[in-house]
Amino acid sequence: MIEEEEYKNTKTKITQRIIILLVIILFLLCIPVVAMIIYRVNNPTKITSYIDGVSISGLGEVIDIQKDAYGNTKIYIPIREFATFLNQANPNFQYQTYKGDYNPKTEDESKCYVIRNGYEVSLYSEGSKVVYKLNLQNGSSDYEECFIDSEIYMNNGKLYASEDAIEQSYNLYFDYDEEKKIIRINTLDYLINSYAKLLEKRSIDEYGIMSISDNKYSNWKSIFDGLLIVKSSKGKYGIIETNEDLSLVLEPQYDEINFVNDSGTFLVKSNGKIGLFSEDGKRKIDLIYDSITLMSKSTNLYVVRSNGQYGVVDENGNIIIYPEYERIGTDVGSFSYNGVKNGYILLDTLIPIMQNGKWGFFNTSGQMITDGFIYTTIGCTKTKKENNVYPLLQIPEYNVIVVGDDKGYYTFMDTSGNDKMLPFLFTQIYIKMTTGEESYMMTYYNNQDYDAITYLKQIGK
Repeated sequence: MIEEEEYKNTKTKITQRIIILLVIILFLLCIPVVAMIIYRVNNPTKITSYIDGVSISGLGEVIDIQKDAYGNTKIYIPIREFATFLNQANPNFQYQTYKGDYNPKTEDESKCYVIRNGYEVSLYSEGSKVVYKLNLQNGSSDYEECFIDSEIYMNNGKLYASEDAIEQSYNLYFDYDEEKKIIRINTLDYLINSYAKLLEKRSIDEYGIMSISDNKYSNWKSIFDGLLIVKSSKGKYGIIETNEDLSLVLEPQYDEINFVNDSGTFLVKSNGKIGLFSEDGKRKIDLIYDSITLMSKSTNLYVVRSNGQYGVVDENGNIIIYPEYERIGTDVGSFSYNGVKNGYILLDTLIPIMQNGKWGFFNTSGQMITDGFIYTTIGCTKTKKENNVYPLLQIPEYNVIVVGDDKGYYTFMDTSGNDKMLPFLFTQIYIKMTTGEESYMMTYYNNQDYDAITYLKQIGK
């Protein structure tokens, strides 16, 4: 019995040792596997992408990752393809993309545009550092300018834009964690919904619960500047910061507030009059005008209307051109093929102003540079009824615009106001496309066509 018990004890000890040994072996075998898992977690080879918290497949495979001259990582995204990923995350976005120009429609491979129906259109051009955006909610023909950090470029037939351009044009936050290889994208809609829910649970000072102001997509964009336009229960509007305290920047006592994305300012209306406020709530332009419109982002000049008359002020309310004219800015809708997006300031310096049905020009310093109001038309829309013929307003390379007299004849005027370089003898001045090449043509009164650039070169322009 003793021998049998000793045998059993010995056998148990051997079994225990074998088990311990096996555990040790298994542990040693697991170390490389665990180490590999930890390494892969900390050093992933594949990019994971999330849009508004939704996992998206394939985005990491289509982006172009580059290093700049300083070794910093730069990400470029195929513009049109990116819309499909947004639609994948939220089918309600319903983005649509097309090659060419938006208006008039073209098939130009070097351009494309993205439409979010009912909201806005974004236009892109190869080699450009500006994205133009058209607000579809207010019916305006004025384009917003989004200046971006890198040129849009073409690769394998696709247009690519930097993450900065994608952020501005698609209205979102784009974050890439290079170490973890994770892309996180939060859209404007997602951010607004998040703050709308937060506001439902928070009382702000003595004004109580407030809500996001109406359904104006352009106003929501102030969230990217850390601000939100809000509406009180009494129907009055104010501005809050998107900080933890939701601090008030402007108290809710105004009849209407609209965000000017180009300048990061706010148009504020009270008792039928409009003024301009900065992002820190300081009044820049007094509430004395009937309307205020930003002329261009680069100049920070504003067209103001008072008692049916128009003028120009700077961002601090200083009068540049007194409000005593019947119109400021020309309609550029017919000249989109000419690349004109802004009718308030042409060639970066000319302000077209109408008085008594005739046009004259001021510069951005407020000085009149023409000999009064002498032009009947700006630009030539009266073109030949032929394919690939387009209206012409300006030739930026030569700093000239087209002007017309009351007899129906046209010539060029430069940025100094000189219109004597060629006589008013041309019945048409237009753009013609031939085998993909663009030329500027002039039709003499005897119906002969001449190349405009040849003439401009001859006179030293």
